[in-house]
Amino acid sequence: MEVSIHCPHCGQYTAVSPAPLGFMTTDRFPRFQALPSTAVLYYLNGGENWWMGKCNACMEPVLVVADGFRILPPPQPGPVNAAIPEPMQSDLREAKKCLAVSASNAAVVMARRALQVAAVQLGAPQGEKLGTQIKWLEEHRKITSEQRSWADAARWVGNHGAHDTEPDVSNGRVVITEVSMADASETVELVEHLFETIYVASQIAQRQLAKRGKSKREG
Repeated sequence: MEVSIHCPHCGQYTAVSPAPLGFMTTDRFPRFQALPSTAVLYYLNGGENWWMGKCNACMEPVLVVADGFRILPPPQPGPVNAAIPEPMQSDLREAKKCLAVSASNAAVVMARRALQVAAVQLGAPQGEKLGTQIKWLEEHRKITSEQRSWADAARWVGNHGAHDTEPDVSNGRVVITEVSMADASETVELVEHLFETIYVASQIAQRQLAKRGKSKREG
């Protein structure tokens, strides 16, 4: 059995394999005795199968539940594309770290923060609400209508991560909102994908056009 993760110790994306188990003898000259590979590999804890694994890159140990349902210490999040500029890159990286420790509210707040910084860097007026800034980006053709829907979705989830209530104007009452881990994961992924289309894909296109002596508006 193996699981592939970003190792919590070295950060590399690699496989975690079952670690060899053994015991120390208790005679006058203690020594390590390896157990057969099929012996005592798993133990039962509250109905769950746990096993000791080791990173195949750095050889450090991790505890794994079943087929990787839970891993301790928690795996590191995947990397953020280096073509995404700062500070959005750092904000996204922090959002992913929050996901790694199941901090769903913190994850979407950091994703929303990255989104607002990007909006200002793309020219949206400072000091305005994020919804207004996103609208400005679409109106000034900085983003498409589809990208605006992505940004608006991330904005709303980020709002729910920062505030536990939202007025329900139509019914004159307050709705309690929450952000699940699934919501948080999708939101961070959505913002990251938005940035990859705005920054990463743009850089790739410009690089390929420049190699051929073309401009981005040239047919």
